Amino acid sequence: MSEKKYDVIIIGAGLAGLSVGALLSAEEKMNIIVLEKEDYVGGRLLSFAGEGDHLLLQGKKLDVQGFKKALASVYTWVTWSEPDLETIVSKGLLDGYSFEAGGHATFWGNRGRVACLLEHLDLHIDLPGNEGFSVIDPERYELFPLERGRDFAWMSPESNRETKKLLREMAIASDEQMAEWDTISFGKWLNDRTQDRKTYEFLAAIASIHMVMGEPEMIPAGDFIRFMRTAGQIGMNLISGSTGIVQRPGFVYIGERIAEYITGHQGTVRTGAQVSEVLFEGKRANGVRVKTADGEEVLSADAIVCTVPIRKVWPFLSRERFSEPFVKKVDEEFFSVGMLTGFVGLKSDILADAGVNPKSWILAPSIIKAEEGFIGDVDIVSIMPSNFEPSLTPEGRYNTGYSIALTDGELNDKAKVHRVIETARTIFHKTFPKMKEDTEWEIWTCSDKGFGDWPPPGELRPDTVIEGLQGVFFAGDGYGAKTWGSGMDAAIYSALLCVNEITGKDYVEKVLPEYHR
Repeated sequence: MSEKKYDVIIIGAGLAGLSVGALLSAEEKMNIIVLEKEDYVGGRLLSFAGEGDHLLLQGKKLDVQGFKKALASVYTWVTWSEPDLETIVSKGLLDGYSFEAGGHATFWGNRGRVACLLEHLDLHIDLPGNEGFSVIDPERYELFPLERGRDFAWMSPESNRETKKLLREMAIASDEQMAEWDTISFGKWLNDRTQDRKTYEFLAAIASIHMVMGEPEMIPAGDFIRFMRTAGQIGMNLISGSTGIVQRPGFVYIGERIAEYITGHQGTVRTGAQVSEVLFEGKRANGVRVKTADGEEVLSADAIVCTVPIRKVWPFLSRERFSEPFVKKVDEEFFSVGMLTGFVGLKSDILADAGVNPKSWILAPSIIKAEEGFIGDVDIVSIMPSNFEPSLTPEGRYNTGYSIALTDGELNDKAKVHRVIETARTIFHKTFPKMKEDTEWEIWTCSDKGFGDWPPPGELRPDTVIEGLQGVFFAGDGYGAKTWGSGMDAAIYSALLCVNEITGKDYVEKVLPEYHR
């Protein structure tokens, strides 16, 4: 057993861990190591590139079993495909395609937090955003492109007025109002303001996609409304720039580039290194025990950063180290959110054929109502990544993706999952008449931990420093009492807060413009 000394040990090479490592190694000149139990970096930024009769992940060839194993590492599994997955891979149907383990997109593209961090690190990665937004009426199978300043054509005049009034209230909200809304759910915020069903369905669908929570009562109002307020501050809206895509092989490319940045600044990133225990001297953490293919070793450090979701830390960071009330709340009240995602390989550009901007994103609100056995109304968001970034598909081919927010319980209910899949496919096949005949392959995945673990609405995330754990810091989309937003945006914000705690400096202000703070 060997022992090595570092300034900071970071557990997890996802976006948060890599962001912390990049800033500490490059700007603070700290001796850091990022430990990742898997054999790839990026965490939930997991993307696959098809090549012949196999898939590639960071240079490693994967067959079907390797693909499934990689998916499982981010709590994801294939729930349905057409044809079967073995045929899709063995016949080379994925050759030239890239796709994600889940429905990844950045918020606000080249103006979002991901872009701000990359720019700060002088890493130039284009994140092209949408240039259109259309809504499908799931009952009439009609497509309604939105135009700025125009009415929502699927709504009545009354619903239009009500919806625009609430959108304006979100856009001009004060910091004092935001602080008040931090204590309530978005469901309560909506119910306190409207009884209009179309207004409720549309705004709840927008919130569910951005927060990956299908029920507005689960969504922290302040988190989502801050996102909407940001739109006006950066001069964007749902029609332009609200999403962003990455070139081949996909979002894992961001993880790869940041990992390279760390090693280029004398930091270390190790894959295949699983932390089995955080070590303490008294009440202060002073190292970790690591299992690798070569055996076990002990690494010591002045600070340990944990980026693993809070409900997954107990095996290596004993719950006895936390206060009893905190553990009880996490065990009994925290919840996971997830995503049902569909990927489709196509012979035609279904959006261009429908006469809408090919770089639009598509929303189908309330395709299944909550009263039909789901926790909330089920909504679909869809984009065609190949129209944003042609490198994601072979020449002459296209792809589309569905993203549908469901709870962890719903995602583990096969009957509910397959009902949602069939409903989504029916709506899109009827809305886009050529889609069914032009589909060459289709893969649907479930992820019951698409984001970190969430506290009940109205309560703060566990902070980047938790009482009683000296020398231990936390980062990730489920951490940070001041963190707002979700997914990659929240992971970066939390990482910056974590670096603040370690250094005593203000990296939030250093990296992010005011509208993202």
